[in-house]
Amino acid sequence: MEIIIGKTSGFCAGVKKAIRKAEETLEKGEAYCLGEIVHNKNVINDLENKGMITVNNLDEIPNEKTVMFRAHGEPEYKYKLAESKNLKLVDLTCEKVKLIHEKAKKESKEAFIIILGKKNHPETIGTKGFSGENSFVIETEDDILDAYIEFEKTGLSKVYVTTQTTISNAYCDFLIDEVEKNFIETEVVVDKNICPTTEIRQAETKKISQEVDKMIIIGGKNSSNTEELFKIAEENCKSAYKIETAKELNLVDFKISDKVGIMAGASTPEKIVEEVKNKLENAN
Repeated sequence: MEIIIGKTSGFCAGVKKAIRKAEETLEKGEAYCLGEIVHNKNVINDLENKGMITVNNLDEIPNEKTVMFRAHGEPEYKYKLAESKNLKLVDLTCEKVKLIHEKAKKESKEAFIIILGKKNHPETIGTKGFSGENSFVIETEDDILDAYIEFEKTGLSKVYVTTQTTISNAYCDFLIDEVEKNFIETEVVVDKNICPTTEIRQAETKKISQEVDKMIIIGGKNSSNTEELFKIAEENCKSAYKIETAKELNLVDFKISDKVGIMAGASTPEKIVEEVKNKLENAN
């Protein structure tokens, strides 16, 4: 069996930094994390074993304790709420996402903000929280008309378009084209903010998927960037599988003659990739 592992598999720089900073924080004692630090159960379990306590609401944290804001970022009001509770904030927000927040907040003073991304994704929710009331999330083409109706209510003459960092590059371009067609009489400024690592990983996934018999995508069940990789794999390989751990390989029928590709999402630990590789090699 020939195995090809994507060079861009696994942790992105933002996730690496967040986990390292979280570990440094936990060395000083227990700390709370608002929401899942990253979308990977293995990472979360490892950090919880070191003293991290995951909560869904700031009200669950006693005053003056330490709280970590996850890599995906949080809405602006949560920073103010944490301050009101005298919480010691350790901000793990990806630097790329922080920049998006700053730009969206600045542009919201004179523009209607459109965010291209998944409505229920924490990163998108965080960005909207910095974009003010005159903002709208577009997830599908069907949302564009609703966005235009909301825009018309504001009386603004400018639209600023930003994006979730982990959405599909091709789909993002499609949505941008549709927005520009529908806001034709409006000044539309587009700030495409897909993470460069995400773009490279998506391109590599496509290339490998076209060359193999089976394609394995490794990542958290609720990981947006992993789901995008899986969609690309499905489009380019007749046998594509999404797994979270090596145990799930038992559900796949491999042959010794297979050429197998492996790609991992941005929150997938290297050890999980190695475990998958080893299990495949031992299957020979």
